[in-house]
Amino acid sequence: MLTKEMLVEALKGFHIEKDSILLVHSSLKALGPIDGGAETVIAALEETVSEGTLVFPTFASKNWEHVFEEWHMDRPSDVGYITEVFRKQEGSLRSDNPTHSVAARGKLAKTLTQDNLKEGPRPGPYGDYAFAHGSPFQKMYDSREKYGVKCYVMFWGVTTSPMTFKHLIEHRWIEELLNSVKDEAKREEFSARLSKYPAYAPFTWPMYSTRSFGPKFAEAGIAKIIPVGEGEIICGDAKLLVDFVDKTLRENVFTMTVEGFQQWYREISEYIASEKNQ
Repeated sequence: MLTKEMLVEALKGFHIEKDSILLVHSSLKALGPIDGGAETVIAALEETVSEGTLVFPTFASKNWEHVFEEWHMDRPSDVGYITEVFRKQEGSLRSDNPTHSVAARGKLAKTLTQDNLKEGPRPGPYGDYAFAHGSPFQKMYDSREKYGVKCYVMFWGVTTSPMTFKHLIEHRWIEELLNSVKDEAKREEFSARLSKYPAYAPFTWPMYSTRSFGPKFAEAGIAKIIPVGEGEIICGDAKLLVDFVDKTLRENVFTMTVEGFQQWYREISEYIASEKNQ
């Protein structure tokens, strides 16, 4: 059985600075029995960033079509037992977003979870503000520049499949493409074709999988994979991981993304090129 001391010792292998932001995607059972369960996991993680900020996703996935109308700040997290335990613990703050809220505790918890609507929307399949300019995910990505601390993303017993930062990549890329269209009417036309909440297949959105990226991150030297108990933990600098996935996606758009998006991407790319040549 794993103890808190064993977990803390294993986490030292990632060399995470004490003042860092640490976003954790997790599975309680994946590493095997843990003495004290979810509370022990959280305590070990908080000791790792004792001068920083611990963050867990507290997303909604159940009853997806009605998430916005049913949303309230005490809505249970749908993404794992540890996340719900953390959300309910004293001192945890939660961002106000129906689809992709996070819970945070520590130095920058208030900064990450509040004022998420101030800097403008980025519409998409998860609503206008889940990955907007003032969202927790944008703030975590910008943490070095804005707050002087690193942000790490950790996969506790899970693959890199639930890497939620992938949606930030999608939204930023779509925004970049639309802003590259000079003609306002044409820009609106391209925007109207994109998937919006609640989105269903066939998608006109750069949907893709990050499941296989763990070994790729390790090979690139931007993440470590450490065996712990019956499973493993993957962790790396969030900005480096996001930039790596972003570059890979753009270079492999026609093999990584869904067909509906590929057609849209061809058309908008051709239109942007035609405007430049006018």
